[in-house]
Amino acid sequence: MKKSLLLIFFPQLLFLGCTPSSSEPLPGKTTFVFNFENNAEGWEVGYADYPVGLSITDSLKLYQFSYGHTLLPGPIIPKQSGIKVSGHNRSDDLFMFIRKKITGLSPGTQYQLYFEVEMASNVPTNALGVGGAPGESVHLKAGASAKEPVVARDNQNYYRINLDKGNQSVGGADLINIGNIGVTDTTTAYTLIQRSNPTPFSQRTGAEGELWIIIGTDSGFEGLTTLYYSAIKITLQK
Repeated sequence: MKKSLLLIFFPQLLFLGCTPSSSEPLPGKTTFVFNFENNAEGWEVGYADYPVGLSITDSLKLYQFSYGHTLLPGPIIPKQSGIKVSGHNRSDDLFMFIRKKITGLSPGTQYQLYFEVEMASNVPTNALGVGGAPGESVHLKAGASAKEPVVARDNQNYYRINLDKGNQSVGGADLINIGNIGVTDTTTAYTLIQRSNPTPFSQRTGAEGELWIIIGTDSGFEGLTTLYYSAIKITLQK
């Protein structure tokens, strides 16, 4: 399959674009389900909140950016696939995310969104880490926008995303905090965890009935975080 450049990142940061999976919409309600068994289903990976001017060596060795569609780690049975996203938070604020455009909604319409995210994490709770805990200080956020999420250089020579995601534990107008990546105090191996928002997140679609969905981790832990998104369900209600 042909590869294409993702957002504005280094030439080696490539990802596969694939066909979305969704359920048939009910009146006023639409549900999209992504299981990533065969491919990434159109989701793309991006990074933000890191300095401009990194060389390819820096991105691969210093920040350890790494991602792709792959099998989940061995301890998880039965075998299944997901989207790996990995990076070392050298900037004390690294945001690693996946994004996906959904269409076919009612144009210019306010929707309430419910996110159900399943992911594989190997991070214990109540553990010590540089800058913050490796579990509780890595905040999982989910949101949506009619505007395409892109990363651009700011006036402080950092790459920032063009949405209001808040900062670390605090959500923003476009993304909300739905939990962290900690599993249990005794975690030593990758384990499936689920995160969701019991209170709906509200957003308005664009002129053609489109919304960009974005899910990612806003990190205060100054170390390496490697996660695998294994399933995502998004329910939208007018």
